[in-house]
Amino acid sequence: MSKNIKNEWLGRLHQMTTKWGIYQHGLYDKVDPKFGYALDDQARAYLVANCFEEKKLANIYLNFIRRAVSREGIWQFYYDNNDEIVSDKKIKGSEDALGMVVWVLMETKTEKKIADLILEEVDDWLSPRAMAYLLLGLVSEERESELEKKLTKKLTNAFKKEKGWSWFEDFLTYANALLPWALWRRGRIREDGESIQVAKEATDFLLETCQEGKIPMPIGCKGWYYKGGAKNKYDQQSVDVAYMVCCLKEAYLATNNIYYLQEAGRWWSWYWGNNTQGVVMVDKNGACFDSVSDINKVNLNQGAESTISFLMAYCAFLCI
Repeated sequence: MSKNIKNEWLGRLHQMTTKWGIYQHGLYDKVDPKFGYALDDQARAYLVANCFEEKKLANIYLNFIRRAVSREGIWQFYYDNNDEIVSDKKIKGSEDALGMVVWVLMETKTEKKIADLILEEVDDWLSPRAMAYLLLGLVSEERESELEKKLTKKLTNAFKKEKGWSWFEDFLTYANALLPWALWRRGRIREDGESIQVAKEATDFLLETCQEGKIPMPIGCKGWYYKGGAKNKYDQQSVDVAYMVCCLKEAYLATNNIYYLQEAGRWWSWYWGNNTQGVVMVDKNGACFDSVSDINKVNLNQGAESTISFLMAYCAFLCI
């Protein structure tokens, strides 16, 4: 852990966490338990808890994953009812959530059996983001696997460089920077020039597209941005900012180009008011508002994803 990391930012994380896991939603600065727990929140929270060396929190999130993933079924949500965990049916988690679990477990060298169980199911996955999560995990292994090669080829082949649009899809939605982030890391660790070249072109496209003037502006979820269409400004999500910071950190590590470090700092400043509404997004407890909004400037709810994403960006930026 970097000497710059301060555990005082974990107040909201502690507040939202029970013995079962971290609740998914917040109602303003309170916990909103009726929506229960989400698997992807536990995975990212586990990564953050490890960064802060918070073993008690880490064990809670890891135990959730252990309960959630089995050969009998994969639960996407748990609900707390009179201090008991209940689920009305066994359902498969989304590809993105399961890819996230594999990434986190492989990066932290934890619960290989669970990661391997999910990897048995990935041949038919279609989500580029799920593939990128898997790639982030697979490149942490000492040896390059055939699956890693296959996923890399799928992502690089999906990338199309056209006039005004250099991207993997015909739209920009959520967590966009995850895709070049994974390829930057792959290129750096495996010394793969093609991955680095695609990552660079995709990152440059994102940086040019996702700003207003010099102000970072993630694509808003109220309609997203489809090629040839209008670019939606709101609601801007914390996860998009965090993943951009992580992507730019990886770009800097891969190239040693100070430009990417400066861009990481510019995107990090989104949390502190350098956004299109001029709103500071984080309070003294590390709680992050859910979005920069066109209504009242900010969504005042402080849910798990927004707060965990802020803490991910914090760990990434402070540990460069």
